[in-house]
Amino acid sequence: MTLASAQRSNEANPKAPKVLVLTGGLIHLVHQLAVLRDQPAQRLAVLVTGVLSRDQAALAAMQATMEKWFSHLRRQDPARFGNLLLLRDDSGLRSGDWDLCCLNNHWVVGQRSLVERLAIPAIVVGGDGLGIYYRCARELRAILPSLLNLPIPANGRSVQVVVSGSQPFWHRPPQIPATPPLAARRALFETLVASLEAEAAPLVEACRAAVGPRGPIWLCSVPNLAHQFPGQQLPRALLERWAGHLAGFDPASQRLVPIDHPKAPPGGSVGQDRPAWLADPLRSSIPLEVLVRLLQREQPGRPIRIAGLTSALYGVRHLTGATVIWLPLLPLWLHNPAYRRRPLEFLHRWLRVRRMRLLSDQPVDWGRAGGALRSN
Repeated sequence: MTLASAQRSNEANPKAPKVLVLTGGLIHLVHQLAVLRDQPAQRLAVLVTGVLSRDQAALAAMQATMEKWFSHLRRQDPARFGNLLLLRDDSGLRSGDWDLCCLNNHWVVGQRSLVERLAIPAIVVGGDGLGIYYRCARELRAILPSLLNLPIPANGRSVQVVVSGSQPFWHRPPQIPATPPLAARRALFETLVASLEAEAAPLVEACRAAVGPRGPIWLCSVPNLAHQFPGQQLPRALLERWAGHLAGFDPASQRLVPIDHPKAPPGGSVGQDRPAWLADPLRSSIPLEVLVRLLQREQPGRPIRIAGLTSALYGVRHLTGATVIWLPLLPLWLHNPAYRRRPLEFLHRWLRVRRMRLLSDQPVDWGRAGGALRSN
């Protein structure tokens, strides 16, 4: 069954598909649930996969945050999301129980193997983060298949791709992708923000206190790279080089607030030996995109600038319209000797960042509607 045929099914029809969503996080789900929003389903279940599933504390925090959002969706739109269920693990999943799988990454073996084990006949590929198409764990291997427009083997399954924006020719999907429902995606994001507002209040206050009452709010989405450095922390020299590329940032009078990556080492990405202009790092299961939207509401008109190298910058740009600044990659090469031993690691990072930057530079399309999620 394809996504299009499933959307034509009647919700009361017992033949409506049972849909499993494999995801990497909340912003992945904003896109994935928007793709599935108008699809009737007998069952709609979500399972978190990937690296986060191996960190039980981080996974539990993410699942608790998801459940708050899901409760909000069930109450606000029971016709579409009344049967939305969060699965804690894959132990209860059985072959033949699912008709359609919406995943964010067809190239990740963990997601693909689960689809194969459960014998799911149809796949919708939603892309990483907010719908960025992603080919494989090491981008070099994906360039030739992308240029030749070759798909990953689907083993007889139907595959549909629904991703964002114009993908670069050297890293494109193997089929013409469907356009995501942008207005629905933005509306779903606003429900996520509403559901997490109380939980995020201490994080919002910590940001305000760190930057002070005047001037732009400077945040940094810290990339998940600390584990590659000695002591599993980003060196001070690297941070200072990056700060020199932040146009408009004055280290003498302003502070930059680092938002640590959910997959950062337990001790955090930034150590005690950090410049005075760098605030204490913050770490939370609240997505950066949600934090930025709440800061915009708290202090409307105050500039917010977000630096980093993560897909969160693309999400921030297209969900909130805030200014994003991509950090240069040369300082990484200069300060990480491991890249000299494994240059493909650096190439992988460069290609991924280059692609996300191309997408974030495209005009922001807010869709034809917005605001609250429409309920039937």
